[in-house]
Amino acid sequence: MQLHFDQTKFIKSLEKNYLLTIRAAENVIRILPPLNVSIKEINIALKIIKKVCKEYSN
Repeated sequence: MQLHFDQTKFIKSLEKNYLLTIRAAENVIRILPPLNVSIKEINIALKIIKKVCKEYSN
């Protein structure tokens, strides 16, 4: 996921919501789910990402 700002605070917000991500480049966040990830877990991750994005859009 590419951001238009520094990803440090965004990653911290994701971590506070129990979603682990890593830095991939200057403004890029990499999400690395395991190979056996379920649809339910993907939907939870997407909800967390949307929630954090809304926090940054306000």
